[in-house]
Amino acid sequence: MTFSVRLKGEQTAVAIASEMPLLDDEGQVMAVRCPAAGCGALVDLINGRLDRHLVLGRECHTSGVPVMVGED
Repeated sequence: MTFSVRLKGEQTAVAIASEMPLLDDEGQVMAVRCPAAGCGALVDLINGRLDRHLVLGRECHTSGVPVMVGED
């Protein structure tokens, strides 16, 4: 499974998930692992964006960025 994350003002970052994302009953992606270096938190997707989450006690810089999920 691959997914891409676009940070504001930056190129799209593509991450490869070693595990399937969490899906709801309709097959929509509910959560993925954060691709940020040093994070890796399991993060909910809210309206196609990574939910706010913390890494090392601070808000992760990928919080709120849009995510596109696809099969590799």
